[in-house]
Amino acid sequence: MATVEKRGDSYRIIVSAGYDSNHRQIRKTMTWRPDPGTTKRQIEKELERQKVLFEERVRSGQCICGDIRFKEFSERWFQDYAKDHLRRRTYCEYQKVMPRIYLALGHIRLDRLQPHHLLEFYKQLESCDKIGSVSYRASNELMRSFQVQEISRCEFAKKAGISYSTFKAALAGKNISQKSADAIADALGVPIKTLFQKAKKGNGEKLSPKTILHYHTVISSILERAVKWQIIRENPCRRIDAPKVPKREIECLDDISAARFAAELEKDTPENQALFALALYVGLRRSELLGLEWPDVDFESGVISIHRTSQYDPSLGVFEDTTKTERSKRSVRVTDYVLQVLKSHRANQAALKLKSGDRWDPDWIQHPRVFTSIDGKPMSPSTPLNRLKRLLHRSDLPDVSLHSLRHTSASLLIGQGVDIRTVSGRLGHSQTSTTLNIYAHHLASADAAAAEAIDLALKGKGKKKA
Repeated sequence: MATVEKRGDSYRIIVSAGYDSNHRQIRKTMTWRPDPGTTKRQIEKELERQKVLFEERVRSGQCICGDIRFKEFSERWFQDYAKDHLRRRTYCEYQKVMPRIYLALGHIRLDRLQPHHLLEFYKQLESCDKIGSVSYRASNELMRSFQVQEISRCEFAKKAGISYSTFKAALAGKNISQKSADAIADALGVPIKTLFQKAKKGNGEKLSPKTILHYHTVISSILERAVKWQIIRENPCRRIDAPKVPKREIECLDDISAARFAAELEKDTPENQALFALALYVGLRRSELLGLEWPDVDFESGVISIHRTSQYDPSLGVFEDTTKTERSKRSVRVTDYVLQVLKSHRANQAALKLKSGDRWDPDWIQHPRVFTSIDGKPMSPSTPLNRLKRLLHRSDLPDVSLHSLRHTSASLLIGQGVDIRTVSGRLGHSQTSTTLNIYAHHLASADAAAAEAIDLALKGKGKKKA
């Protein structure tokens, strides 16, 4: 039976939940506070209702109280909420930062977590190096042990429960995660120490303000759910200012460099022409480019539909995910030039597929990616940037990132006077305000040009009349 203790203007409801392994009674508590102006009779009636409801929650195992530690609640949050509600990539990114968060905050009870705990943690992060997670690099013994299996790389990857690209990277001597190395060792029946050597990552760089803000976002997301589940009354993250991130000017090609890039691109391979034309002319993100499939391209109407992305995680390899936001799902019209380079690339890909025969990835039939590796598997996320760097170098163009082509596309549209709502829609931003914030400098330049244009137009009219 629930009991009640009056504590100032609130009431503490206590319910017994049995005994622990040391035969100590487990007590679950909740605090209920009546609204101002509630009469004594109304309080008594509502208090009885709250007692019954809380007791039912405890008996059914649905009660989580504020005395739960941050780490324990976070683990439940990942399992009961994040797994089903977050994008797969977001879920993976959140899990990566949890060890450091648990170390600082995991032992603190949710109802005792205060702003000063968070501020102290962020201060610590400012002096921390980037996480140097332990990775593994294969020895020559891996190839020898694999060859004894007498099966293909693709078949072995499935047997080990890892992606083909991860196993391919391991054989090539690249670093892979401990989880993947363990899976390979188990599948081969050989100790991990025989097949791999530990390789420490990290170069002593300090965490950036953007990374520290990411930690804040993760913590706040977890605590916000605790508030919605009525485990704590408020989110302490809301009582402090989020870590500041210095605003950086976006990196993009100017008009002359963009024109030179487009000209140099026409001398490149059909696949590179299609890849970078979609980045420059359409403004697609890297993940959107690599997630594109041929049915998404309507050659009749000249419209491309974006409704998936291709992502990478060391423990999962390349995987398909949803778009960044709902607004990122969109259909955009493209020029005849873009359609033409896509047709050329499709013909080239078909010839490569025919030449590859049985080596071509059989999953491509169900998921015919526009951009693939040489064997038809989804293209690695690092490939586009590597190709872009080579193109920029031999063309003597500024060394920009792949995402800079997207920024270049947007700045060119703004410079041509295209309205901001249209630009935002083509880019797939969740809100027009996002576009305004990112391209404020370019909008200011366009506005200055417009002011000069109207001035010249009016002065010109006056001169003609004179």
